[in-house]
Amino acid sequence: MAHRFTTLTLAFLGLVAGAHVHAQQGPDELWETTMAMESDGMKMPAMTQSVCSPKGARQEQRMMDKNCRTLESKQSGKKFTFKFACEEGADKWTGTGEMEDLGANAYRGKMAASGVREGQPFKMNMEMSGRKIGGCTYEDPRKKADEMMAQHSAMLAKECDKMIAELEPTMFFGMEGLPPDALICKDRKTEFCANVTKVTAGMREPKGFLAVQERYGEKWRAASQACGTDPTKISAPVCANAVSTKDWSFVGSHCPTEAASLRKENCNGHTYTSVAPAARDLCAALGGLSYTASAPSAAKAAPQPGEAPAEGVGDKLKKGAEKLKKFLKF
Repeated sequence: MAHRFTTLTLAFLGLVAGAHVHAQQGPDELWETTMAMESDGMKMPAMTQSVCSPKGARQEQRMMDKNCRTLESKQSGKKFTFKFACEEGADKWTGTGEMEDLGANAYRGKMAASGVREGQPFKMNMEMSGRKIGGCTYEDPRKKADEMMAQHSAMLAKECDKMIAELEPTMFFGMEGLPPDALICKDRKTEFCANVTKVTAGMREPKGFLAVQERYGEKWRAASQACGTDPTKISAPVCANAVSTKDWSFVGSHCPTEAASLRKENCNGHTYTSVAPAARDLCAALGGLSYTASAPSAAKAAPQPGEAPAEGVGDKLKKGAEKLKKFLKF
């Protein structure tokens, strides 16, 4: 809605504002105009600007675009009323207007219009006033409106270029709660997905994968998904590559499924001394080894015939106490 309101505003500035002021002196008339507009329930704050009009032009002519024509008009004292119709491509709208002369150098008026603009229905009300403040050289008002629209389009295009480069899919595909009118880049989905494909094509081996991950973070996953590609179809082959080349650091950081399987198969239940030599580097990188052997059983086996029984902790303490008594003599 906001984007369409902006477009309507620019369009009707072409109707109302007259020409851009090319010079302060010239054969035509320079007017200071104030305009307030409401469209589809949204109000634009009143704007005051300088407007150049052809010398001798009627005030209602300042409100008429080149795509509009007067259907009927009536003069009654200082008031002039008229009806008009406009057509631009598939867009059509009609309206009424009223102008009142406030002497030779001032006027006030209002206009109402409704119809279809940019394929969407709209209703618009406008109030304006003006006073002549000097001379100027007239230019076609549509030229300025076209320049404003071109600048606006160029700004949006630049923003879309940036989001294509950064793999940011929101303004192309939308998100929950974002109105369709806000998707300023929706017509450039093909370009966006072409760049996603180009970027992810360099992720087939660990070095390229890490470069993309560093540049875009996890955004490449959301971008791929938006373009219809399952991100795991990109990460799975590079993980297989890392396993085959024994790049255990990469596997541990970016391949959780493969890392879990390798730990279970090679590391779990082993210590650094009992693990198979071929798996030491793997387990050192992926984890899963114990630092010590299993704790000995609390119940020690009975001594064999002829073998002195093992000295327990209590026996050692008792002997220590006896030695201490002899030393202290008590």
